[in-house]
Amino acid sequence: MFVLLSGALCGLLTGCGDGLPSLPGGGESAGAALDARAIEAGIIPDPRKSDLAGRYETRGDIGVDKLCAVKKSSGSFDIGFLSVSGSESKCEGTGSARINGEKVEIILNGQADCKFTARYDGFELRFPAVVDSGCAQYCSDRASFSGTHYFMVEPGNSAARDTLGRDIERLCS
Repeated sequence: MFVLLSGALCGLLTGCGDGLPSLPGGGESAGAALDARAIEAGIIPDPRKSDLAGRYETRGDIGVDKLCAVKKSSGSFDIGFLSVSGSESKCEGTGSARINGEKVEIILNGQADCKFTARYDGFELRFPAVVDSGCAQYCSDRASFSGTHYFMVEPGNSAARDTLGRDIERLCS
């Protein structure tokens, strides 16, 4: 009885796919194909044509993480960020960014080296899970900006210049 019922169910499910558009490739490329179609339809932005300039935020239980990017030249930006880890704990700094497709090379201004590659999909900027040890100088005790992410809330240089920090009054000037 079970074999008969499962065979009938498989037959019904096989018919469910009829009339649906097929995507080129399969497996991992199916996600890329869906992204390509969503970009083509205007549902999601094309990261290759996206401008990083703007104000970004992520709201959490312990505060608002902020990031701003002001366009200096094609693919080059001044940035600032604030990552909140509590009322007294935070990471905050400024630097420069260079965008290349979905990769954003970030170099923070300071005494120690702090360089890393972030990911940008045209809407969200995601810092890597692990950053150089020199990046700790931008953080108070027990704080880190590893793995933080920021969502575009307002595009453009003027929106970026309105982004306020804690110790740095304007994160982007």
